[in-house]
Amino acid sequence: MKKRSGKSAQRKERAIMIASSVLVLSALTVTGVYVRNGKSEEQDGGYTIDFSSLEDEKSSSIVAEDIPVTDSDLDYDPASTEAGSSTVKNDSGKSGKTSESADPFDEKAEAIRLKEVSSDLVVGEGQTKDGLVDATEAIAELEAEEEAVEEANSEAVAAQVQPELTFSEADSLAMPFAGNILINYSADKSVYFPTLQQYKCNPALVLEATPGESVKAAADGMVSRIYDDPMTGKTVVMNLGNGYELTYGQLEEVIVSEGTYVAEGEIFAQIAEPTRYYAVEGSNLYLKLTKDGVPLNPVS
Repeated sequence: MKKRSGKSAQRKERAIMIASSVLVLSALTVTGVYVRNGKSEEQDGGYTIDFSSLEDEKSSSIVAEDIPVTDSDLDYDPASTEAGSSTVKNDSGKSGKTSESADPFDEKAEAIRLKEVSSDLVVGEGQTKDGLVDATEAIAELEAEEEAVEEANSEAVAAQVQPELTFSEADSLAMPFAGNILINYSADKSVYFPTLQQYKCNPALVLEATPGESVKAAADGMVSRIYDDPMTGKTVVMNLGNGYELTYGQLEEVIVSEGTYVAEGEIFAQIAEPTRYYAVEGSNLYLKLTKDGVPLNPVS
């Protein structure tokens, strides 16, 4: 009996040792597999694909349309769109209209055209580093030059058309119209002025006239001044040449301007209503001739 009990105990111990060895080996095997898989995941970041499983399981094939796409998967900013697109996406995900960009070919052509125009406007010291000048300033300068040229041409034409002014002491004045003398020229003695009720010297002729009557030039002349005077009213002064000037007063409807050449006998104004200095004398033409500023008798 004792022998059987000893053998039975030995068998139990041996079975326990074998079972323990199997458990230890199984634990080590499982631990090794776990560690190996963990290292593999660390190396490939979890992106290793088992192609064999893909071949075996056809039902699990990947279709591009079924994969949801998020903003983080895109290589560009979804808030912006390509050139020519009519919508954009803002930060809140809402889309809206944007203005269409200009045709790049048109912009290039316009830039070339402007450069060619600007290149044509280059002027001396006004050049920039690129050989261009501001178009606005250049155009203004060109316009000013054109105006100067036109003015010079006008003066040249006028000089060719207008005869030289050569009035002299031997020349006489033509009467601007047929009229009686109301107050005669008197530089050395006084004459009576009815409106002023006084005697004084008169450096001009005062010719009787009718309001609206036409006034003709008494000699060839160039208009040098036009002004308003309290005594003579609207007044026109003409340069006759050689220091001689002829002054016409009590005028209206003057159709000439300063610088205008007026030929003898040409109508250039009309008689106006008299000023208050000639209220009693009535409408008249004030006619004054001077030589270097000194009054002369217009009819001598």
